[in-house]
Amino acid sequence: MSYPVSPPFAVPAAQGAVPSRRRPVPVALAAVLLGLMALAGLAYAITAIAIAPGVVTRFRDAAHGAAAADVDGFVSVVWIGAAVGTAVAVILFALCVVLALGLRRGSNAARIGTWVVCGLGLLAGCGSLVTVGVQRSGDGDPGSLGAALSGAYPDGWIGLNVGVAVAQMVGYLIVAVLLLAAPGSFFGRAGAATAGVPGHGSPYGPGVLVGHGSPYGSGVVAYGAGYPSVPSITPTPGQDDEFWSRPSS
Repeated sequence: MSYPVSPPFAVPAAQGAVPSRRRPVPVALAAVLLGLMALAGLAYAITAIAIAPGVVTRFRDAAHGAAAADVDGFVSVVWIGAAVGTAVAVILFALCVVLALGLRRGSNAARIGTWVVCGLGLLAGCGSLVTVGVQRSGDGDPGSLGAALSGAYPDGWIGLNVGVAVAQMVGYLIVAVLLLAAPGSFFGRAGAATAGVPGHGSPYGPGVLVGHGSPYGSGVVAYGAGYPSVPSITPTPGQDDEFWSRPSS
Protein backbone atom coordinates (compact mmCIF):
# COMPACT_ATOMS: atom_id res chain seq x y z
CA MET A 1 0.00 0.00 0.00
CA SER A 2 1.30 3.46 -0.82
CA TYR A 3 0.39 7.05 -0.19
CA PRO A 4 0.64 9.29 -3.26
CA VAL A 5 2.24 12.63 -2.65
CA SER A 6 0.01 15.51 -3.66
CA PRO A 7 1.48 17.82 -6.28
CA PRO A 8 3.13 20.99 -5.01
CA PHE A 9 1.06 24.08 -4.62
CA ALA A 10 1.94 26.64 -7.27
CA VAL A 11 0.84 30.23 -6.96
CA PRO A 12 -0.07 31.55 -10.43
CA ALA A 13 1.62 34.70 -11.61
CA ALA A 14 -0.38 37.80 -10.87
CA GLN A 15 -2.18 39.30 -13.80
CA GLY A 16 -0.68 42.59 -14.92
CA ALA A 17 2.49 42.09 -12.88
CA VAL A 18 4.65 43.46 -15.68
CA PRO A 19 4.70 47.24 -15.33
CA SER A 20 4.12 49.40 -18.38
CA ARG A 21 6.96 51.77 -19.34
CA ARG A 22 4.91 54.86 -19.90
CA ARG A 23 6.90 57.87 -21.10
CA PRO A 24 7.09 60.56 -18.38
CA VAL A 25 5.87 64.04 -19.28
CA PRO A 26 9.27 65.74 -18.57
CA VAL A 27 10.99 63.33 -20.98
CA ALA A 28 8.44 63.98 -23.72
CA LEU A 29 8.76 67.74 -23.26
CA ALA A 30 12.56 67.58 -23.28
CA ALA A 31 12.58 65.56 -26.51
CA VAL A 32 10.16 67.95 -28.24
CA LEU A 33 12.08 71.03 -27.06
CA LEU A 34 15.39 69.54 -28.18
CA GLY A 35 13.99 68.88 -31.65
CA LEU A 36 12.54 72.39 -31.93
CA MET A 37 15.85 73.95 -30.89
CA ALA A 38 17.71 71.90 -33.49
CA LEU A 39 15.23 72.97 -36.17
CA ALA A 40 15.50 76.63 -35.15
CA GLY A 41 19.32 76.47 -35.23
CA LEU A 42 19.25 74.95 -38.70
CA ALA A 43 16.87 77.67 -39.94
CA TYR A 44 19.13 80.37 -38.50
CA ALA A 45 22.21 78.91 -40.21
CA ILE A 46 20.43 78.65 -43.55
CA THR A 47 19.31 82.28 -43.20
CA ALA A 48 22.89 83.35 -42.42
CA ILE A 49 24.29 81.71 -45.53
CA ALA A 50 21.40 83.04 -47.64
CA ILE A 51 22.09 86.68 -46.76
CA ALA A 52 25.86 86.34 -47.12
CA PRO A 53 26.00 87.35 -50.82
CA GLY A 54 24.09 90.58 -50.15
CA VAL A 55 26.30 91.33 -47.13
CA VAL A 56 29.44 90.88 -49.20
CA THR A 57 28.12 93.13 -51.97
CA ARG A 58 27.16 95.93 -49.61
CA PHE A 59 30.44 95.60 -47.73
CA ARG A 60 32.50 95.93 -50.93
CA ASP A 61 30.52 99.00 -51.93
CA ALA A 62 31.06 100.60 -48.51
CA ALA A 63 34.81 99.76 -48.45
CA HIS A 64 35.69 100.69 -52.03
CA GLY A 65 38.53 102.96 -50.92
CA ALA A 66 40.22 100.39 -48.64
CA ALA A 67 43.00 98.03 -49.59
CA ALA A 68 41.80 95.09 -51.64
CA ALA A 69 43.65 92.57 -49.47
CA ASP A 70 41.94 93.81 -46.33
CA VAL A 71 38.54 93.77 -47.99
CA ASP A 72 39.08 90.23 -49.27
CA GLY A 73 40.08 89.15 -45.78
CA PHE A 74 36.80 90.41 -44.31
CA VAL A 75 34.85 88.78 -47.14
CA SER A 76 36.58 85.47 -46.44
CA VAL A 77 35.59 85.75 -42.79
CA VAL A 78 31.95 86.26 -43.81
CA TRP A 79 31.88 83.21 -46.07
CA ILE A 80 33.84 80.98 -43.69
CA GLY A 81 31.63 81.95 -40.79
CA ALA A 82 28.45 81.23 -42.76
CA ALA A 83 29.77 77.88 -44.03
CA VAL A 84 31.03 76.71 -40.63
CA GLY A 85 27.80 77.81 -38.97
CA THR A 86 25.73 75.86 -41.47
CA ALA A 87 27.86 72.72 -41.12
CA VAL A 88 27.66 72.88 -37.31
CA ALA A 89 23.91 73.46 -37.48
CA VAL A 90 23.40 70.41 -39.70
CA ILE A 91 25.49 68.23 -37.38
CA LEU A 92 23.66 69.53 -34.31
CA PHE A 93 20.31 68.98 -36.01
CA ALA A 94 21.11 65.33 -36.73
CA LEU A 95 22.56 64.84 -33.24
CA CYS A 96 19.58 66.42 -31.50
CA VAL A 97 17.13 64.32 -33.52
CA VAL A 98 18.99 61.14 -32.54
CA LEU A 99 19.10 62.21 -28.90
CA ALA A 100 15.42 63.13 -28.91
CA LEU A 101 14.47 59.72 -30.30
CA GLY A 102 16.71 58.05 -27.73
CA LEU A 103 15.08 60.00 -24.91
CA ARG A 104 11.64 58.88 -26.06
CA ARG A 105 12.83 55.27 -25.96
CA GLY A 106 14.25 55.68 -22.47
CA SER A 107 17.92 55.39 -23.40
CA ASN A 108 20.23 56.33 -20.55
CA ALA A 109 23.05 57.00 -23.03
CA ALA A 110 20.80 59.51 -24.80
CA ARG A 111 20.09 61.22 -21.49
CA ILE A 112 23.80 61.55 -20.70
CA GLY A 113 24.53 62.72 -24.24
CA THR A 114 21.80 65.34 -23.98
CA TRP A 115 23.32 66.69 -20.78
CA VAL A 116 26.68 66.97 -22.53
CA VAL A 117 25.10 68.80 -25.48
CA CYS A 118 23.26 71.13 -23.10
CA GLY A 119 26.51 72.01 -21.34
CA LEU A 120 28.26 72.70 -24.63
CA GLY A 121 25.27 74.72 -25.82
CA LEU A 122 25.38 76.92 -22.73
CA LEU A 123 29.07 77.55 -23.27
CA ALA A 124 28.49 78.36 -26.96
CA GLY A 125 25.71 80.78 -26.05
CA CYS A 126 27.94 82.57 -23.58
CA GLY A 127 30.69 82.77 -26.21
CA SER A 128 28.26 84.26 -28.74
CA LEU A 129 27.18 86.96 -26.29
CA VAL A 130 30.78 87.83 -25.47
CA THR A 131 31.69 87.99 -29.17
CA VAL A 132 28.78 90.28 -30.00
CA GLY A 133 29.66 92.50 -27.04
CA VAL A 134 33.27 92.82 -28.18
CA GLN A 135 32.21 93.60 -31.74
CA ARG A 136 29.74 96.26 -30.62
CA SER A 137 32.32 97.89 -28.39
CA GLY A 138 34.66 98.41 -31.38
CA ASP A 139 32.16 100.26 -33.58
CA GLY A 140 33.33 103.70 -32.49
CA ASP A 141 35.19 104.46 -35.73
CA PRO A 142 32.57 104.83 -38.49
CA GLY A 143 35.22 104.68 -41.21
CA SER A 144 36.70 101.34 -40.21
CA LEU A 145 36.19 98.11 -42.14
CA GLY A 146 34.58 96.56 -39.09
CA ALA A 147 31.94 99.27 -39.01
CA ALA A 148 31.38 98.86 -42.75
CA LEU A 149 30.87 95.12 -42.30
CA SER A 150 28.43 95.60 -39.42
CA GLY A 151 26.48 98.08 -41.52
CA ALA A 152 26.36 95.63 -44.44
CA TYR A 153 24.18 93.21 -42.49
CA PRO A 154 20.39 93.68 -42.53
CA ASP A 155 18.83 95.89 -39.86
CA GLY A 156 18.30 94.04 -36.62
CA TRP A 157 20.75 91.26 -37.44
CA ILE A 158 22.92 91.96 -34.39
CA GLY A 159 19.87 91.98 -32.14
CA LEU A 160 18.73 88.72 -33.72
CA ASN A 161 22.10 87.15 -32.90
CA VAL A 162 21.77 88.20 -29.27
CA GLY A 163 18.21 86.89 -29.11
CA VAL A 164 19.20 83.54 -30.62
CA ALA A 165 22.11 83.17 -28.19
CA VAL A 166 19.91 83.90 -25.16
CA ALA A 167 17.11 81.61 -26.39
CA GLN A 168 19.67 78.87 -26.99
CA MET A 169 20.99 79.12 -23.43
CA VAL A 170 17.51 79.15 -21.90
CA GLY A 171 16.38 76.21 -24.04
CA TYR A 172 19.35 74.02 -23.15
CA LEU A 173 18.90 74.88 -19.48
CA ILE A 174 15.22 73.88 -19.58
CA VAL A 175 16.03 70.58 -21.30
CA ALA A 176 18.66 69.75 -18.67
CA VAL A 177 16.26 70.57 -15.82
CA LEU A 178 13.48 68.48 -17.37
CA LEU A 179 15.78 65.46 -17.61
CA LEU A 180 16.84 65.96 -14.00
CA ALA A 181 13.17 66.04 -12.96
CA ALA A 182 12.33 62.89 -14.96
CA PRO A 183 12.24 59.59 -13.02
CA GLY A 184 15.49 57.71 -13.37
CA SER A 185 13.66 54.37 -13.54
CA PHE A 186 12.58 55.21 -17.09
CA PHE A 187 16.17 55.24 -18.33
CA GLY A 188 18.51 52.29 -18.62
CA ARG A 189 16.37 49.68 -16.90
CA ALA A 190 16.19 46.82 -19.34
CA GLY A 191 15.02 44.44 -16.61
CA ALA A 192 12.27 46.72 -15.37
CA ALA A 193 9.72 44.92 -17.50
CA THR A 194 10.43 41.61 -15.71
CA ALA A 195 10.88 43.03 -12.23
CA GLY A 196 7.33 42.15 -11.25
CA VAL A 197 7.37 38.58 -12.63
CA PRO A 198 7.39 35.98 -9.80
CA GLY A 199 10.57 33.97 -9.71
CA HIS A 200 12.65 36.43 -11.72
CA GLY A 201 16.30 35.99 -10.85
CA SER A 202 16.04 32.25 -10.08
CA PRO A 203 18.99 30.11 -11.24
CA TYR A 204 16.51 27.99 -13.21
CA GLY A 205 15.25 30.98 -15.23
CA PRO A 206 12.27 33.34 -15.02
CA GLY A 207 9.08 31.84 -13.65
CA VAL A 208 10.81 29.33 -11.33
CA LEU A 209 9.89 29.71 -7.68
CA VAL A 210 10.71 28.01 -4.46
CA GLY A 211 8.08 25.46 -3.55
CA HIS A 212 7.78 21.91 -2.14
CA GLY A 213 8.35 18.68 -3.96
CA SER A 214 10.12 19.83 -7.12
CA PRO A 215 12.26 17.38 -9.10
CA TYR A 216 15.04 20.01 -9.12
CA GLY A 217 15.60 19.74 -5.41
CA SER A 218 14.07 21.20 -2.29
CA GLY A 219 11.22 23.39 -3.32
CA VAL A 220 11.73 24.57 -6.91
CA VAL A 221 8.49 24.80 -8.84
CA ALA A 222 8.46 25.62 -12.55
CA TYR A 223 5.41 27.56 -13.64
CA GLY A 224 3.91 27.12 -17.06
CA ALA A 225 5.32 23.64 -17.65
CA GLY A 226 2.78 21.60 -15.67
CA TYR A 227 3.43 19.52 -12.60
CA PRO A 228 6.17 16.89 -12.77
CA SER A 229 5.35 13.28 -12.09
CA VAL A 230 6.12 12.43 -8.47
CA PRO A 231 6.73 8.77 -7.50
CA SER A 232 4.65 7.18 -4.78
CA ILE A 233 6.22 6.72 -1.37
CA THR A 234 5.85 3.42 0.46
CA PRO A 235 6.23 3.67 4.25
CA THR A 236 8.93 1.56 5.89
CA PRO A 237 8.72 -0.05 9.32
CA GLY A 238 9.09 2.45 12.06
CA GLN A 239 7.71 5.38 10.10
CA ASP A 240 4.01 4.68 10.66
CA ASP A 241 3.14 2.31 13.53
CA GLU A 242 -0.54 2.70 12.86
CA PHE A 243 -0.10 1.40 9.32
CA TRP A 244 1.73 -1.78 10.38
CA SER A 245 -0.63 -2.48 13.25
CA ARG A 246 -3.71 -2.32 10.99
CA PRO A 247 -4.94 -5.77 9.85
CA SER A 248 -4.58 -6.39 6.17
CA SER A 249 -7.82 -6.55 4.17
